Amino acid sequence: MNKSFWIPLLVSFGTMVVLYVIGFIANIDVLLFNFSLSHTEISLLPIGVGMVMGFISETIIKSKSHAN
Repeated sequence: MNKSFWIPLLVSFGTMVVLYVIGFIANIDVLLFNFSLSHTEISLLPIGVGMVMGFISETIIKSKSHAN
């Protein structure tokens, strides 16, 4: 696989992980992932921001490859 696939994927997952860690450390409810035996709560904001960052990085890579 080429870098136009791996870089956006890594940027997307990296952004999600960083936002969840910030939410855990700062105890921000919008960024938390809570897991218990009775229920699991997943915040969708880090997932959405991660997907947007992946699309942005893919667009940047494609525009730079067409410029060369």
